[in-house]
Amino acid sequence: MGQHLMPFSLRVVFFMISNRTDMDIFHCIVKIAAMIILFSVSSGCNKTIMHLKYGLTQPKEETPATLLLFLEKHHFPADNQYMFADSGSFIGAVRNPLFLKHLLSHMIFDRQGTMLLRDTTQCQWSGFDKIKFLSPDSAYEKCSELRLDSVTRRIQPVKGNSVKDESELEADFTIVVTWAKFIGTYNYRLFNLQDAVKQNKSARVRLIWLNVDMQESWKLTREQKMAIK
Repeated sequence: MGQHLMPFSLRVVFFMISNRTDMDIFHCIVKIAAMIILFSVSSGCNKTIMHLKYGLTQPKEETPATLLLFLEKHHFPADNQYMFADSGSFIGAVRNPLFLKHLLSHMIFDRQGTMLLRDTTQCQWSGFDKIKFLSPDSAYEKCSELRLDSVTRRIQPVKGNSVKDESELEADFTIVVTWAKFIGTYNYRLFNLQDAVKQNKSARVRLIWLNVDMQESWKLTREQKMAIK
């Protein structure tokens, strides 16, 4: 497992932000690598066991059809699924250290599109209770370094439906959850957050499931694919 996911976290980010040399980007890369290593060795699981148990694979090019088939097979939600419009959109998103930090995790934005800060001492899977008890009447610590529109302008529906999501206009909070097919059924830790949304009785919460796999439509060169893998 460590040999499968760790190269992705290091190499794809290095490839896409290779023209950036600031230390903030470097620290984000290290944190992502540490995160992947942490859950890859959890409960003493080795690479073979994790592959058999969760279906972990090497990152590869996907299509909307393969993503929807994966979701259906594992009974994950198929509605409100999004992906990056093109490779340039993906590159633009991961240039932001905060977005990079929340890969394979979730981000919460308020009605104005401002990001709510998370407790960085907790693991990337945490957040169920905070989402469950989100309230528009509560005060939260926020930051302006990553805004919702900087994410939504780069993505498109997996199902190709261009109709505007009316829930965007009504939501008190929007939660963007990033997931990837290559981590297999380990995604259940991410999709489980929909239960927290359902249990929230105080706020109108919009969910965006954002896939971060490579897409065939990006038309990546062989060298680019190899850099990511």
